[in-house]
Amino acid sequence: MSQAALLDSKKLLKWFGINALIGFCIPMFYAGDKYFSPSGWLNIWDDILYGFMMSCGISIAVGINERILDRYFPWLENAGRRLFFEIIGVTLLGFTASYLMNVLFYTLFDKIDYRNFPWKTLATYAQYPLYVGYGVTAFFISQGFLIRLKEAAVRTQKLETERYRGEVRMLKDQLNPHFLFNSFNALTNMVYEDADLAAAYIQRLSKFYRYVLEVQNEDLVSLKQELKFARDYWSLQEGRFHPNSLQLEIAEDLDDNALIPPMTLQLLLENALKHNQLKSDSPLVLKISQENQQLLVSNNLQKRLSPAESSGIGLSNIKARYRLLNKEEVQIEESERDFLVKLPLISKD
Repeated sequence: MSQAALLDSKKLLKWFGINALIGFCIPMFYAGDKYFSPSGWLNIWDDILYGFMMSCGISIAVGINERILDRYFPWLENAGRRLFFEIIGVTLLGFTASYLMNVLFYTLFDKIDYRNFPWKTLATYAQYPLYVGYGVTAFFISQGFLIRLKEAAVRTQKLETERYRGEVRMLKDQLNPHFLFNSFNALTNMVYEDADLAAAYIQRLSKFYRYVLEVQNEDLVSLKQELKFARDYWSLQEGRFHPNSLQLEIAEDLDDNALIPPMTLQLLLENALKHNQLKSDSPLVLKISQENQQLLVSNNLQKRLSPAESSGIGLSNIKARYRLLNKEEVQIEESERDFLVKLPLISKD
């Protein structure tokens, strides 16, 4: 037997044990003296069975209700709706389970005349176990809320850790000697060739580093900010390479108010420049567009003959930040001609 199957078996046995204990204890409240004599046991064994069946039915109903609501109405995100549907769900499912268990119990003891079915009587009997269901639900509510609160705290801590690593990575990548050397080398040539162009390059370089410092403590920034930064970064690259060898196309119908993790676009642009050839007769074309609630960042593939060294940190960093934000997964698609990354856009709401 596998470890998973063994754990499931233990959970099932524990569940039966708890319900059996509840069924055993219920008659104590109204017939405690019966437990101390053999004749008393003969009088209450059916009450114990009834309590066990009711407990099983109610626990199954409450468990189903909790599973459904955990999926569609998590406590921390939808507390008001969750409480409302908790009450509705337990009432409907709990009453149904209690009613069916009453039918099953009285059928086993041949106490139901199906020719004259006692609908109202069984409905009355089904109400009382339902109160137990409310108590069990209250326990699940407190337990579930605390678990979700703990998960949220752990997720926040992980996000802080990942953000710190991202900050270190961004500063290391953008302030490394190689990047600075290339930037200053391009600037040196501009100073001798065109002073105005050199001044504009210095301004873009200044904006670039200012943005890096501004967003290093942010989890999310507006798409409008990211697009502006992407253009600044791209213009720096155009100063280093032949302008006809690379193109950036940004669609006009983008949702500027949507949010994404900072530096995401720059990492993707950098990734494309690092792994592809730049040719005047066959330029590297990067396109940024939107499809529903996804931002599409694509480029034509013309891979370098000698692949650039890559740690793979850029894409994995983006994926990790989306995952820790508890959002949809980043999708990466590669064909013979194109490389495409789909970034989920996050609403301000």
